[in-house]
Amino acid sequence: MTAPRDTLFRRSLRRLTLGSGPLKRRSDRIEVIGRLAVVLSFLVAPLLAVVASTATTAHLQAAAAAQAAERSRTHAVVLVDAPGPLRPGGDAYGVPSTDDPSPSVVPVRAAWSAPGGISREGVVLVEPRTPVGTAVPVWVDGEGRLTSAPLDQASISVSATAMGLLPLIGVPLATWTLHVFLTIALDNRRERAWEDEWAAVEPDWNSRLL
Repeated sequence: MTAPRDTLFRRSLRRLTLGSGPLKRRSDRIEVIGRLAVVLSFLVAPLLAVVASTATTAHLQAAAAAQAAERSRTHAVVLVDAPGPLRPGGDAYGVPSTDDPSPSVVPVRAAWSAPGGISREGVVLVEPRTPVGTAVPVWVDGEGRLTSAPLDQASISVSATAMGLLPLIGVPLATWTLHVFLTIALDNRRERAWEDEWAAVEPDWNSRLL
């Protein structure tokens, strides 16, 4: 029972990897190798996705820790009354804009205290018509310059998921695309070979028929 099964398995494996029939050509074997590469890409892609996601998570967590250590949250005091919502199709100076015609924030001058007690001024974004003297939360770096908030876990998870999807989808898709082009090239090569062989055989074939 074991020997026939083993023979059947080997015969099936040989048929899969090398094709069947006595007229197997090198191009047929190359095409089969391409098929195996496509199958392998689907098997390897999940592993690559896990590696990419894990590496991205570790990198972004380290970056988030460094940002949290360097950046701090403070309050900026609005120095002038904030303008109302910008006109549709233009900014506060009438310059055409492709942004949301009803923005929820507008730029305004504000002042805040940098680390070490140094006072700084700059432009912050506040709600329209925010009155002068209003304190708004901002993030500053070690030198007191305005910056963004440190990376949070939600942002890290989204980025890690996106990086994991790249190999999960991209590797099989790229391998399949290459396999399609390979198959087209091999088919064209076979067709040319058949035409050359027929051109060589046709005169002798016709003479025999006549």
